[in-house]
Amino acid sequence: MNWGTLGANLTTMSDDVPLQLPRYVFRRSNGSFRYKRNVPERLRPLIGKATLYRQLGDSYREAMQALPLVHARIEALLNDEADKSARERSLEIIRGALGDEVAEMVLAETVPEYSPIEDALNELGKDLHKQKMPTEVVQQVYTGKLKPDVLTLGMTLDQYEAYKSDTPKAAREIGQRVERLRTDMKSVFGKQRLKYTPLTDITRQDANDLRDHLLSRVSANSAVRMLGVVRTAINHVIVEHSLTIPNVFTNLKIKGAGATKHDRLPLSDDQVVTLETAFSSDDTAWALYVTLRDTGARVSEVSGLRVKDCDLGQQCLHLTATPWRSLKTNNSERSVPLSHTAAAALAKLAQGKDPEAPLFPNYAKDRGADSCSAMLMKRLRSVITDKKLTMHSLRHRMKDKLRNTGCPEAISLAILGHSTNTVAANYGSGYALEVMREHWSGSGRSDGGVASGGSERTFDQSAANGRKEPILTDAARRTHDRKSHKSAVRSS
Repeated sequence: MNWGTLGANLTTMSDDVPLQLPRYVFRRSNGSFRYKRNVPERLRPLIGKATLYRQLGDSYREAMQALPLVHARIEALLNDEADKSARERSLEIIRGALGDEVAEMVLAETVPEYSPIEDALNELGKDLHKQKMPTEVVQQVYTGKLKPDVLTLGMTLDQYEAYKSDTPKAAREIGQRVERLRTDMKSVFGKQRLKYTPLTDITRQDANDLRDHLLSRVSANSAVRMLGVVRTAINHVIVEHSLTIPNVFTNLKIKGAGATKHDRLPLSDDQVVTLETAFSSDDTAWALYVTLRDTGARVSEVSGLRVKDCDLGQQCLHLTATPWRSLKTNNSERSVPLSHTAAAALAKLAQGKDPEAPLFPNYAKDRGADSCSAMLMKRLRSVITDKKLTMHSLRHRMKDKLRNTGCPEAISLAILGHSTNTVAANYGSGYALEVMREHWSGSGRSDGGVASGGSERTFDQSAANGRKEPILTDAARRTHDRKSHKSAVRSS
């Protein structure tokens, strides 16, 4: 062995290694690095070891690269063992020691009495007792009879989260909501009560305490939404487990909750015109703005459009789910008329793109609508500082325009994609585009024009002084003449 080379290597290594190593890391006599973690005493009977070791690498660089993953796995192991119920742990032990077939027989409660299988379970239970495993686990393994888990508030949230996590996006969203709720519940109930107290022992006072805690840090409407998750989760387990307990989170009284007409104000016509300068400098921002302005659609609906969703032939938008964006409700799937300005702005962006491609590629991603909204709001706030006026105020504006022109409520709901909460509304394929266009055309969109495909008027955008004076097209003039003729015949 070349001792000179070894000494040089050791010297170099020493220069790279800090005097104080990260927690749980130590250096062995041979120069390699190892992870060492003492197992909490309460978990030692479950894991079967007092200390856990993992090799990290021969060099400090290798060790630091491996450390995050090794630490995360050890943390998961300890957390999993701590969170497992006696039933889960008993079944895992039986499956690991006696095989899948015996475990399935235990689950089905079909273990024959006085059989070799029962004897094997008895012996396994005795061994676990010698290892000082928890009494509940020893009893279930020894008898081969699993006891139902006690349903707690923590387990209720777990089961509801698992039920709602049918897609990666849904899993992330419900996971974030539940995690925030857990934090609040631990502050109110304590970690042990959340984890171990049976759901049947959670009282109305507990629900009121959680409500009061939430109201101390969030708005009334936010508290309603968060408590709604708890209420729905409990309803879910009540149905799934055939429980006969009341849901103490139902009909909680929350003062100040509920939407009002003052929460979000509509933008005035003057404000809409003033805002144009904030968006007109960028093609993407302008297309988004005028489309939101003239359709009343949601930001997420427009930012997630595909090229083929912009039907320039019929001059309308087809709002459907895309691979990168879902819709808020079933009623949100619809077709809405486009103004001339919006159609021209979208056509400019769509030019040369594949029909399946996103019209706004920067926002065709997870949470892309949030990014789009932030960009639009930054531009809006450069002109308007009133916090009650947002991009969503364009949607409120369109609702007011439709209402003030006498548009029937059902058609207004169809244009805006609102739910109607009636069974009858779900029959058929909805209102024809031309029916919506007729009422939409009178809503006073900012370009003053009506999209083609049913309109009787166009607007001369080059009129003197910038005014938009109506002039009849040839087709419109013929229609007008026929109507005038019919009217004259009836008069005579």
